[in-house]
Amino acid sequence: MIDLYLNSHKKPVTRNSDVLLITGDGKTAPDDLKRFLDWNIAHDVLCLGRSIKLYPGFINHYVDVDSDAGKWVLENLEKNNPDQIGPDGILKHTLGFVEWCDCDWDMKDSPWPMADVMWHGSSALFAVYIGLQMGYNHIYLAGCPLDSKGHWYFPDEPYGPRWTMETYQAWLEFAGTKEAKQVTSLSGYTRTMLNGVS
Repeated sequence: MIDLYLNSHKKPVTRNSDVLLITGDGKTAPDDLKRFLDWNIAHDVLCLGRSIKLYPGFINHYVDVDSDAGKWVLENLEKNNPDQIGPDGILKHTLGFVEWCDCDWDMKDSPWPMADVMWHGSSALFAVYIGLQMGYNHIYLAGCPLDSKGHWYFPDEPYGPRWTMETYQAWLEFAGTKEAKQVTSLSGYTRTMLNGVS
């Protein structure tokens, strides 16, 4: 398993529950989220991308592994999502040091400078690693199917991201770790890799 560590943070890193829900932008996101919320499990929330618009309550964390490309989104996150801001605000996480994020994560013993590191495995896998490092006992993935069927916010979109071989390899390597037993995906290939369910 990749060993991440919190290199710097500008706000306290808080955890209000032992369960973390990670929401992504896959086409399965609305159905996955509804199913999870029907279970009435106490949880914290970490959002990726536009899935912050789907969650009907406060958000604890937001992750953008491509933080340079998402500078405007990150700087305006709370202003553009006022209904999602809880008493602790929204902690913004990224890989490497970025001044417009609250929590900057690095890879332990990485032989390369953070500026030169390309993340493989999708933003959802990065978010899983962060969740584990923050001490969550169980993590649920909603809308993180790792397929190419498009995004929930474009319902007529016939296809979406073209994931690389390295992305699937990173997920498969994680699936072989003991920590993977702490993660449940609600749909797609991540569900098959992590939970053995198609």
